[in-house]
Amino acid sequence: MKHEDAIAALMKTQVMAGEKVVARDALNPNFGGDWKNELGSKMRLAVAGSQVTGQYTSSVSGGGGSVQGTLIGFINGSVICFLVNWDTAESITAWAGHLVKEGGADVIETLWYLPMKTKNPNDPNELWSSMFAGADRFVR
Repeated sequence: MKHEDAIAALMKTQVMAGEKVVARDALNPNFGGDWKNELGSKMRLAVAGSQVTGQYTSSVSGGGGSVQGTLIGFINGSVICFLVNWDTAESITAWAGHLVKEGGADVIETLWYLPMKTKNPNDPNELWSSMFAGADRFVR
């Protein structure tokens, strides 16, 4: 699907699966505050206009413990995109998603992408094995 077609489809979307309703029509979507995902990772978001800043603490890491990183990003209506630059690892994670209402509660549904440092980025097998993707669901 072309990027332009995806944007057009997004603008028409109002209802997602089940009771999840896209909050894009809300007058002031509120992304600010403390959020937690299904793995217990936590983030604190501060919003100034369309910019988001904060701190992210992942409860899981390659080293087995928690890891922290600085968070920056943007919001546009009910859509959010943010990056975390990990303090102790040569990697960055990017999330993109929507603020939805589920049973009256705010939920951020996201997809994420994590590329990690590789010894030989010119080796296609090593390059692709150093990239990870998934989904996260954040609640207050």
